[in-house]
Amino acid sequence: MMLAATMLGAASCSDYSDYNTVPVSPEASADQTLWQNISSDPQLTKFATLAKQCNFSEALNSPRFYTVWAPTDDAFDNDEYERLLASDSATVLKEFIQQHITEYNYPVSSALEKKTIVSLNLKHHDFTQTSFDEFPYTDVNLPASNGVMHKISGYSEFFSNLYENIDNLEGCDSLKKYVQKYDIEVLDPNNSVIGPIKDGKQTYLDSVMRKQNTVIASIMRASLDNEDSTYCMVIPNDKAWKAAYAKIAPYYKYIAKMDYMDLSKKTSVASSTTATTAKADEAATTTSEFQDSLTCRNIVRNLVFSNSTPRNQALFGLGTIAPSDSLLSTPGNYLQNGQEILNHTVDMDEMSNGVARVVDSLTYYPWDTYVPCVVSTMPEQTLKVKDSKPSTLKKTIPLDDLKERRDTLFSKVPKMFNQWLFPAKEKFFTYYAVDSTNIDGTTGKPELNFKLNGVRSATYHIYVITVPDQISNDFAATTPKPYYLRFYLSWTDANNKQQYTVLPEGARSTYEVTTADGKSTATLTYVGDPGRVNVIDLGEFTFPACYAGTNAYPSLMMMHTKTYTSASNRNKYEQQMRVAGVYLIPKEYNDYWANKE
Repeated sequence: MMLAATMLGAASCSDYSDYNTVPVSPEASADQTLWQNISSDPQLTKFATLAKQCNFSEALNSPRFYTVWAPTDDAFDNDEYERLLASDSATVLKEFIQQHITEYNYPVSSALEKKTIVSLNLKHHDFTQTSFDEFPYTDVNLPASNGVMHKISGYSEFFSNLYENIDNLEGCDSLKKYVQKYDIEVLDPNNSVIGPIKDGKQTYLDSVMRKQNTVIASIMRASLDNEDSTYCMVIPNDKAWKAAYAKIAPYYKYIAKMDYMDLSKKTSVASSTTATTAKADEAATTTSEFQDSLTCRNIVRNLVFSNSTPRNQALFGLGTIAPSDSLLSTPGNYLQNGQEILNHTVDMDEMSNGVARVVDSLTYYPWDTYVPCVVSTMPEQTLKVKDSKPSTLKKTIPLDDLKERRDTLFSKVPKMFNQWLFPAKEKFFTYYAVDSTNIDGTTGKPELNFKLNGVRSATYHIYVITVPDQISNDFAATTPKPYYLRFYLSWTDANNKQQYTVLPEGARSTYEVTTADGKSTATLTYVGDPGRVNVIDLGEFTFPACYAGTNAYPSLMMMHTKTYTSASNRNKYEQQMRVAGVYLIPKEYNDYWANKE
């Protein structure tokens, strides 16, 4: 009863101005420092020993104001106390002493509502009328000249946050070495002691430094040292790291210097275009270093998942994940095979701001991570066929207007392309078309050139999606006309020689194509199915060198092979071009969909 009266009779504190005000007390302890009170208290001999071991006794004896939650001697587990005695001073300071101390005044009172306290080591603790981190008080509001102290019947267990946990990893040296290489130290002004201003600059009597990491901040897009956030970090052990490195590295093979066709400088017509027209040189850094850097970047990029995303809950041990569910990493990438991450977990530990899952394999799909699809929807440059006007226009059609005709217009489109043609949050179907005002009444043969950014040294299946005139809003009752097109790929070989290849790769001077009406024709030209959105399959192509991370790129050109000097050809074949995009699908993803459909 006397303890309760002491606890509930203390003045409440809610205003910031009260934080450094010690409650008025007739007790003799009020004239002594926190350290003098702790070191003379027979119930706090173990706490005093540990504070002295890490030299924090000096801080507790200084004018700086603190609130201390001091575990009594009876609260200690002997094994834990012996472990702390055998630890270095930095460990004792961070994991025990700073765990139980904070700045400012936090008295216990009857008006106190549960609140979160941030201790000196930046950990979060529950502070209530009756307990600290659920450990009951044995005494409260013991005043000192530089703070206030509460005694508790237990000690608050220290949990590393996910960033601190990297220091403690075992069997994960590859990840640890890579991440810690980018550690930097910055001043923490909030926890440093301000000194005088000299030469117009702020000085500090006691400078507190904190580590930051550029890989975690810029690549993982996470704050793994933030105690206010909750994450799951997937940690590849050395076996998983080496396997992932061996799998990813071949997609990032670079050559020291790369020639490529710069479309911004291309002005010649297709008939006179050669492989070196409008070329530009792009120099890479040391190729092995560039390859290593991007390989490691791709390993760590999707290792962190936020608890605030409902689809990630299974990673925290909350519920299950369905085979069709995907996870969302902090950089914003959707990973389709979340269950396999759970299946390969070999260890799982609770952290102060989440959980750490050590895995023996990184099972992410290549197309979700290190070899994504390359999509080019906007022509970079076209032949100016009349005056100096732009040759292409962006066209958008409300998806609602296409609902009734999707079964006919898009009947030839595989389901794989729906994610691009009909994105879930988009209300419009988009494509690009040659401006009719530039070609109507002319004999012009427009061409479209597509820049293919981010191509890896990988095998892709190449598709072009063409759009018929019948997709327009006016629903003109015109007779559908087929396209008559040829496709050229400009690329760079491993010896830095520009190549110009007719697609499909390896096509003879003539090859047989079956048209929509069932007739065969010997030509290098694709004849589209009139009146429908066509997905033109240009086959597989392997790029020997990686372009990702450079300004260089391969490009795809499409052109008409029919002449339009006669009215009969203009009436029979499409002179315009309408394209919904060029799609380079990694072979692995193309095979995945082939087995799925």
